[in-house]
Amino acid sequence: MAELYQLRVVLRDVSPLVWRRLLISSETSIAQLHEILLRAFAWSGEHLHLFHIHGRDYGVSQYGGIVFSEDARQVRLSRFQLHDGERFRYEYDFTAGWVLDVRLELALPWDGKRILPICTGGSRAAPPEDCGGAMDYLERMDSHRRGIPIEDFVLMTDAMQRLVDSGGDRSAMGDLEELREAIDRVTAYQDFQPARFDRREANRQIQTLWQGRSVQP
Repeated sequence: MAELYQLRVVLRDVSPLVWRRLLISSETSIAQLHEILLRAFAWSGEHLHLFHIHGRDYGVSQYGGIVFSEDARQVRLSRFQLHDGERFRYEYDFTAGWVLDVRLELALPWDGKRILPICTGGSRAAPPEDCGGAMDYLERMDSHRRGIPIEDFVLMTDAMQRLVDSGGDRSAMGDLEELREAIDRVTAYQDFQPARFDRREANRQIQTLWQGRSVQP
C-alpha cells in the first residue's frame, strides 16, 4: 500500500540554511525524485548527479557520466522501506559538490485527494548554476551584502534627470556605454536574491513537469 512521504531536504555547507519540505508518494521513482529536486531547488539538470541510499548509488545515466546498474525509472522509494528520521543523500554537479541531505520526516497514510508531488515549505534560494561551490557561493553572498552599487544607482538617476531636463535629448545622458554597464551591474545585483524562495513558482514547475504523468500509483 502506498504511503505519503514527507521529506525535508537540506543543502549542506551553506548558511543561512537552504531547505525544502516535499510531500511525495512512496511509489515515486529515483528518476522522478531527481526531477522533483531539480525544480524545488531551481537547478537545470545540466550536471551529473547520483543518489546514495543504503550503501549503493542510483541515478539516471548520462552519456559520458556514471553508469548505474539499475534503471532509475524502475527503482521506487518504497523498495528501501525507509523509517521516520532515516536519511539518504543526493549529489549534484560533482565539480561544485552540491549535496542535499534528504530525510524522511514522516511516513503518512495515503490520501488520494492530495495533489502530489508538492513542496510544502522551504527557505532561501538555492545557489545558481554558475557558482563553483559552497565557498564561492558564501563569498558571493558576502560580496552582495557589502557591495551595493550606489555609484551606479547615482549615475543612472543623474542620466535620467538630465534626459528629462533636456526635453528628451538622449545626448544629454552622457556616455551611453558607461550607462549600459551601470545598468547591467544594477540588474545583476537586483536579480541575485539569495534570501528569496518562491514556493508557488517551485510548485508550478513541479506540477507542470508531472502534468499527465502522475507519480501516484
